[in-house]
Amino acid sequence: MRQHLFCAALGFALIGGSVTAHAQVPTSVPPSDAPTQTPGNVAAKPFEPVSAPLKIESLTLTGNQRIPTATLLAAVPFKVGDKVPQARITEGLQAIMKVYQQHHLTGDVHQQLSLNGQSVKVTWQIKEAAADAAEQQLVLDSVSFDGNLHVSKTALHDATRLRPGQTVTPVAMLADEKAMQLLYTKKNIGISIKPEVTHPHHDNRVKIIYHLDEKAPD
Repeated sequence: MRQHLFCAALGFALIGGSVTAHAQVPTSVPPSDAPTQTPGNVAAKPFEPVSAPLKIESLTLTGNQRIPTATLLAAVPFKVGDKVPQARITEGLQAIMKVYQQHHLTGDVHQQLSLNGQSVKVTWQIKEAAADAAEQQLVLDSVSFDGNLHVSKTALHDATRLRPGQTVTPVAMLADEKAMQLLYTKKNIGISIKPEVTHPHHDNRVKIIYHLDEKAPD
């Protein structure tokens, strides 16, 4: 069975930065005007673009050092076994990029699709940029919570560790997210946490807003 490879790439920058996208380009498909050679009288069928939904056979991430694979895959809007249009697969790449933006990290994400009939293997290759001095010295200006209905802000504040004046790092933010998740788990309440990092003073001081989407038990 013939396999075809498709590649795409996105660069992710700091919050508020620009994003560059490169269109998907087939890497092993002959141009439409290329001559077709056929043995005998057998007519060759031209390659047709994939339009039917593709079954996700595998999702692979490489190169991510600062954000766990489980965290990145949780943001992808589909999972192994799902059937999705090829165009929607790029939404997974964009979701990964967004997670890096939320954690104030930079780099590039390259996407490779390996088609095998109506199945596809998806690989995202991440190249994280080295942290510069400005990133390492981000200082927390304030932290707030939005969307919490079943857990008080006081309880959320007590569960987290980052305080104004302290250095903000991806590790510290992830630790606070896990602490909030544990707090909700103890109350048997599902929770989705989306951090937003902004620079209200246009310097190294940052404001963190945790947007909480509670899912109370039935």
